[in-house]
Amino acid sequence: MRLRILCAAFVILPALSVNGQSAPVVDHHQHLFSPAIATLLSESPLPPIDLPPDLDALVQARGRAVRDRSALANLYVDDAWLVQSPGPSWVRGRDAVISWWTQSTFAAARLTPVGSALAGSAGHVTAYLTEGTGDAARHVAHVLLCVRRDPDARWRIAAEALAVPGPRSVNPISASDLVALLDAAGIQRAAVLSVAYMFGSPNRTLDNEYEKVKAENDWTSQQVARFPERLRGLCSVNPLKEYALDELARCAKDPFVRHGLKLHFGNSVIDYHNAQHVEQLRKVFRAANAYRMPIVVHLRASISRLVPYGRDEVRIFLNEILPAAPDIPVQIAHLAGAGGYDDPSVDQALAVFVEAIASGDSRAKRLYFDVTTVVNLDISVEQAKLVATRIRQLGVERILYGSDAASGGNLPPRQGWAAFRQLPLSAAEFQTIAKNVAPWMR
Repeated sequence: MRLRILCAAFVILPALSVNGQSAPVVDHHQHLFSPAIATLLSESPLPPIDLPPDLDALVQARGRAVRDRSALANLYVDDAWLVQSPGPSWVRGRDAVISWWTQSTFAAARLTPVGSALAGSAGHVTAYLTEGTGDAARHVAHVLLCVRRDPDARWRIAAEALAVPGPRSVNPISASDLVALLDAAGIQRAAVLSVAYMFGSPNRTLDNEYEKVKAENDWTSQQVARFPERLRGLCSVNPLKEYALDELARCAKDPFVRHGLKLHFGNSVIDYHNAQHVEQLRKVFRAANAYRMPIVVHLRASISRLVPYGRDEVRIFLNEILPAAPDIPVQIAHLAGAGGYDDPSVDQALAVFVEAIASGDSRAKRLYFDVTTVVNLDISVEQAKLVATRIRQLGVERILYGSDAASGGNLPPRQGWAAFRQLPLSAAEFQTIAKNVAPWMR
């Protein structure tokens, strides 16, 4: 009976085919980035500085000698150290450091110093590793050089840290950009989740914060309105803000973003163990329920291991928050995680929903789960088996495809679906997921 009721909530549309494989009908987890959001998320490079001539000579020589063994040998002390990312590891000794650099994938580059400090015969230089010149110049990494002056009065490098990439640069994503990605994937429609909540993060201090939140929701509405047959907009807000209920009421009157509400517990720094947070969330869920606005919720409150997340926190959500919205669908983003599936706490969190569904818990009857960024190209065999098992336990009829904004290393919709198909699911199960269309995407 539960399966028939749940399936009746979906609109079943024909799936298109890309490379002989059925593409999803809907991408249920997409974002657009306004110019204001792109600016907010981008890091402005620090201005270059002038170094003392003898230290500048070292830095310039270091930039020129990326793969020149003999030149590099004159720049490091014998017991030099190097740490590099991603996958941090120590490289010890001048010869080992030189070997690492001569085998690196970096093209000819220079160092652009942005800070320094010296105290006697020791000091440090902070810099960007810069490729290209003029308008084509691009900072590709952050570099920290620890330097010391040898008895011959020359500065040499004692330790070096290399962090990739360089300053973050985020481009706007318009509705036209998204529709082009959907076309390339053979996907008919997408749920556009506003990112206005980003302006409300407690990790930022902004002037006229609420005005920026309203402007982002309005911009999303205007973009969605350009493709009303392809896109459905959902507004967003930090639910803990004093203006949250006002913004939800305002969105409920906008025909292009009243299709639902996106809540991001991580960006909003939700504390499940704070009674005031839980009570405020109940108010927001209750209001969304009254407006008949479905909720898409990023449940994971933090990716920091210092903040608890797992079974206890999802039980609080299921017992104390979700019941405030008994009449609307709720979509759990990223299978209750934040992308990937290699953190045991995420599986522990998702297991609470699995158990609730298995027991026929009425609170779970309107729950859906999107698989956005859960499966990446290098997922292990063990993780893939676990994800497939959890999908079957949740019920494939509840699973929604999503791929997230095509930014920050996320796979575009077409490649994201190809990655998802690495899971050990049957052709029939993939076909069901491809055809699943959530109620708010009708």
